[in-house]
Amino acid sequence: MNPGKHPRRLTLQAKRFASGGFTLLELLVVVAILVLLVTILIPWMANARLLAKRAACEASLRNIGVAAGMYSSDFGEYVPICWKNYPTDGSYVNPWKSWRTNLLPYTCGFAVFNCPAGKDTGAIGEVFHSDAEITGHDLFDTSLAGSYGVMYQTSLPSYTTVDCYGNISPGHPQLSSAFSTVPGVAWANPSMSVYIADSYTARGSIIYPSQSYKGYGASNIIPPSDPAYLKTSIASQRFADRHCGTNCLFVGGNVVNYQTKDLDSMKPGDPNCVWDTK
Repeated sequence: MNPGKHPRRLTLQAKRFASGGFTLLELLVVVAILVLLVTILIPWMANARLLAKRAACEASLRNIGVAAGMYSSDFGEYVPICWKNYPTDGSYVNPWKSWRTNLLPYTCGFAVFNCPAGKDTGAIGEVFHSDAEITGHDLFDTSLAGSYGVMYQTSLPSYTTVDCYGNISPGHPQLSSAFSTVPGVAWANPSMSVYIADSYTARGSIIYPSQSYKGYGASNIIPPSDPAYLKTSIASQRFADRHCGTNCLFVGGNVVNYQTKDLDSMKPGDPNCVWDTK
């Protein structure tokens, strides 16, 4: 025994080592620290997942842009614009294929047309499960399917093309097979015009983030200036707010994320309006 040391007067640290445990106060401090770390990390991890899905979506849209560029090289600087697969029953002079069906051979498969943030219901909706679903002719397989939509906008007034009935008419995504990418033909400034973007089918008032109607997807996007964009009595195809904004692929191939509210509030003729052809 060391002189001057009483054998029963153990320090707090010695008691802890002797008992092999922690005091109640120390345990409470550890628990408080863990709770603090969890409250900090959970929102951070959720934000990290959101950013990862946004980045993956942007990559998919860039791949679609590359596919559109290869299609344009093969077809005289045109890009596919049609919003649906028209049936081959003889009702049309030359049944059009949807923009997705036309671009599919230039991609690695159907998965590139699925936004990572799209909701998979197991049926055809925002997410495709095979190439066959993309090339189908049923209305729900085309116009009400997919997580990306072509901009449902008429071309410049001077631009005309053969429609699905064999008539020469102004370019329109419902009746035209493709639009020319030459500046001033179908788009005044193609490099600054939205070609394809996050889309969904909605019914009712606009909600941010977007909530699809019955899990439907969308192959096109109605211009926000169209009264049908905000109609509550019928379903409409709108810009989807999936990534704290909407990812947009431009005709020129670049991808930009916009606040969905900003896209919804743009007006035709405004220099900053990226979905208007003029």
